Amino acid sequence: MNVIGRTLKFTIGLALGAGIGAVAATFLSPQSGKVSVDEIKSRLDAAKQAGQDAQQKREKELQQYWEQEVNVTYKDDKKEAKKDDKKDEKKDGK
Repeated sequence: MNVIGRTLKFTIGLALGAGIGAVAATFLSPQSGKVSVDEIKSRLDAAKQAGQDAQQKREKELQQYWEQEVNVTYKDDKKEAKKDDKKDEKKDGK
């Protein structure tokens, strides 16, 4: 059997095992199904909110970085343009 086949079988077995384990844990938990479902939903909502917060933070960081890079580049271009103008003035003056 090739590597891809073994990897695929392992992945399918892992997914099935995780699913069966989750179902068993739900049925064997000491709390009611409603409480378990509410707890799972609240954990998923918290994870989703944490992901959104991290995304917003990273977007702000990238925006600030981009603005700094654009301003630096713009200032450098402006300086270069001034240098070129001075060179042209010297050439025209001679």
